[in-house]
Amino acid sequence: MKTVIFGFLVTAIGILMIFGPGFAGIDGFDGGYAISFTGLFITILGLLVAGFYYQQANILDKILRGEGLLAHWTFDDQMWQEYTRKEYVEEISEKKGLFLVVSVFALFFGFLFWFLDNEAGFVVFLVMLGLIGLVGFTWRFSAWYMRKQNIEGVKEAYIARSGVYINQRLYTWRLFSAKLLGIEIKNYKALSVLKFRYTAFTVPGPQTYTIRVPIPIGQEETAKTIVLQLNS
Repeated sequence: MKTVIFGFLVTAIGILMIFGPGFAGIDGFDGGYAISFTGLFITILGLLVAGFYYQQANILDKILRGEGLLAHWTFDDQMWQEYTRKEYVEEISEKKGLFLVVSVFALFFGFLFWFLDNEAGFVVFLVMLGLIGLVGFTWRFSAWYMRKQNIEGVKEAYIARSGVYINQRLYTWRLFSAKLLGIEIKNYKALSVLKFRYTAFTVPGPQTYTIRVPIPIGQEETAKTIVLQLNS
């Protein structure tokens, strides 16, 4: 809800920028049109942010009230530590493929431009190396940050028909264009998890997300029931 309020504040600033030049007597050709156009963009951005997070806040509010709630699990320290360790390994492994694909394409086009134009192409090659470094840093940093949040986080999860709320992070397939692809039980040696896969629209296109929720000892039948209900 704080982000919703921030979105409305941004919207108010955008509206002020749209009409401000007229009230201030700034001629359109002296920058008034530019300010108004920028204000229009900011207004649209603010409304999108407010609307998107309001929808998430509404979904989360219903989950915490128990609407469509299938399970509320808490985890002991040992299970949570094991989950945090395995989650870090999975995050590194899942994003490695994307990093390799980006690196191959970047090197290919970098060498191609360098071959076609020795001077300008060399600059493009350096830019591509920078892109590889940026993607590599993002890959490692995102996994590290997720691990840090898990270590310092809240050891509980809410599983509902509309999404999963684990460690104070909401994952939902009830937003615009989002869709639950499937859920299954996966065993990672001593740790069993519910694995959720869903798609959601992002720029430049739909992206698939994976969430894993550890299954507490004694909750195996509940987990099977959740799989049956959500997959149907």
